[in-house]
Amino acid sequence: MTLETAKTDTLTAPAPRRGFSDFQIRFLRSRNAMIGSIIVALVAIVALLAPWITPHDPTKVSIMATWLPPGGDHLLGTDALGRDVLSRLIMGARVSLTVALSVLAITMTFGTILGMVAAWYRGHVDNVLMRFVDIIFAFPELIIAIIVAAAMGPGTFTVIVALALVWWPGIARMARALVLSLREEPFVEAGIACGTPTWRIMWRHLLPNIVSPMIVRASLGVGMIIMAEATMSFLGIGVQEPYPTWGGMIRDGLPNLRTDPHLALSASVALGITMIGFNLLGDGLRDVLDPKSRGR
Repeated sequence: MTLETAKTDTLTAPAPRRGFSDFQIRFLRSRNAMIGSIIVALVAIVALLAPWITPHDPTKVSIMATWLPPGGDHLLGTDALGRDVLSRLIMGARVSLTVALSVLAITMTFGTILGMVAAWYRGHVDNVLMRFVDIIFAFPELIIAIIVAAAMGPGTFTVIVALALVWWPGIARMARALVLSLREEPFVEAGIACGTPTWRIMWRHLLPNIVSPMIVRASLGVGMIIMAEATMSFLGIGVQEPYPTWGGMIRDGLPNLRTDPHLALSASVALGITMIGFNLLGDGLRDVLDPKSRGR
């Protein structure tokens, strides 16, 4: 092989694709990301397989087996209606994740679009949208949830609507801030100068550049949404019977906390571990995707 051929081969050889491998290496080195991903994966697997791995029917009532202690045929005992706590705990994971992912899908889509539109057009469009966001931020989340529940009636759909109403403004404000920082970049100005349609600039150039921080925000938000859903169920304005929820189990177990603590404690532990998992995953992703830490 001649020197010229070697040079040509070197110049024309495709550069190795290191993006995903670098991310994978950094992810595996992040203790928070690994621990969080393991917890989240376990919770997700339990939620997906809930109908097939529950040892008993979570809605079956047995008056002769009320408040059984943990052990035997009921590993975590039974509640005031004789329902198996472990089965309800497993099915509760399915309900919580379903609500959380539904709320997340709505808020991420709706909030990202409105935030990008506000940052791009600015002026009156930005003022109107951001003042609407400020109005929603002025009310506590629980107050809005109670108002929505009073208007629509408690239920799964009510929880999703109520939490989506209070979560999308934060997503919109974050998307707006990110797009504003990219609005004056040369690649955006070049697209405008070339006559590229606005939707194409947003979809092909702006959105890919804000995906990383939005993913971190989403992973951190799932834990908070699950906590909010549990709070609404605890207050009796969330998911209703016969569907089991962790918040409802905590509420039902509080009157007998001293004599039969297994119901409230098991649901509290499941809720706490799930929130810790999503928070650790979000913290790990923030460190992994942060460009300032790539040289460390």
